Amino acid sequence: MKTASSALGNLGLGEDRLADVTVYSAKLVIPVTAPVIVNGAVAVSGDRVVHVGTRAWVLQELKEEAPGGKVTERYWDGILMPGLVNAHTHLQYTGMAEVGQGKYKDFHAWEEAFNLIYDDESLPHAWRYWAMEGARQCVESGTTAAADIVTDLDAAAGMVSQGMHGITYWEVMGWGNEDWDDRGRYRLNLELHRLEEEHVRQLGISPHAPYTLEAEPFVDLPDIARRLNMRLHIHLAETPLEARTEAPESERAISSAIRGDKTWTSYREYKREGQGLSAIQFVDQLGSLGPDVHIAHGVWADEEDRRTLRQRQVSVALCPRSNRITNTGKDAPVSRYLKEGNALCVGTDSLSSSPSLDLMDEAAALYRLARQQGYGGRDLPRRLIHMLTLNGASAMGLHLAANRIGQINAGSLADLAFMDIPVRTENADAIDRTLEELVASGGGHNRATLISGRVAYNAGIF
Repeated sequence: MKTASSALGNLGLGEDRLADVTVYSAKLVIPVTAPVIVNGAVAVSGDRVVHVGTRAWVLQELKEEAPGGKVTERYWDGILMPGLVNAHTHLQYTGMAEVGQGKYKDFHAWEEAFNLIYDDESLPHAWRYWAMEGARQCVESGTTAAADIVTDLDAAAGMVSQGMHGITYWEVMGWGNEDWDDRGRYRLNLELHRLEEEHVRQLGISPHAPYTLEAEPFVDLPDIARRLNMRLHIHLAETPLEARTEAPESERAISSAIRGDKTWTSYREYKREGQGLSAIQFVDQLGSLGPDVHIAHGVWADEEDRRTLRQRQVSVALCPRSNRITNTGKDAPVSRYLKEGNALCVGTDSLSSSPSLDLMDEAAALYRLARQQGYGGRDLPRRLIHMLTLNGASAMGLHLAANRIGQINAGSLADLAFMDIPVRTENADAIDRTLEELVASGGGHNRATLISGRVAYNAGIF
């Protein structure tokens, strides 16, 4: 069995190829794209992983490939895994944590509390500082990449300040069809150019939700994003308004109305006229879904909706703690998503609707929720680990090619998290229990974070 991986671009050829290597060894290494490794090691040179395998194998390879180079070993008596990928957040709202600490009778009540602070011009809105502080909290908890939705231009500095990977999604909301035709496209063009000046790694577009945009922008924005080679991220099926209200049989008969005899100006108009199509089906009819899209929440998604998401290859970023705080009316159907095979990832949302930006806290909530909903599979811890890493990267198209993240393999970017979880490795069951403890109680247990080979956070373990 193969127990190691090597980068073809780093074969020790050339004078300075492996002149300076750091070996991060650990009691348990989780590469994600390969089996877990007991007493494993990850060799890092520059911003890349050079080798991953057993500690003995990695050190032997380096003796042969870097005989005159500097090799430094750093051992961690815990779990070494890929940096976490937060697939849905708004870092700019880090300073609005008081909203996230409230209790709300329904989603509308939470919206009102949020808007009370957001719209109050007498209050300081330090979007730039708040976004940077949010990014710092992410990195300290082991997150190295995020899908960060930006509503105010100053907030684009958040991920940049920490050198994080991911996509900065510009949020578009509040446009009617006529306003969009008259001013919307022009305004979007200006804003995207201003965002480029913030030196973000990658830009995307976030059409906020079908209840804050009319139909024309929802048709236009995916087309614009695709022409600009940008990805899309949508809040979808988060609120009761977006649920199906008629039986699937009758809706299949009327769904053609969106593109047929009746043209609906917006999803709100559609629902006001007593139609029952879910928001997922409505947006799908507009051609707004596809493999370059991932959605946040997916709470009010029935069987037909979940099938549509699978067919369109749309990933769902689950945010269970946020759904409880904003009172979306129920929890996301996590167990059904898992059993039916939907692509899933994990997001914290913002501190205006969540207790922390620690993605491991979110994993613990998902673990409990899946079990409560009847998911009994022993594979749950491993599936959650994939959701926290590789699946999050995949949702943004960042899991492939040279700058791939969410995984540890030769040639990938060296994004690593060091979790302080007791490791048992005497047999397969002991390893499974270790992984279960990681996802069930890993919040607050990250002790160091590497981003592109750089130590971005270190709680004194090196």
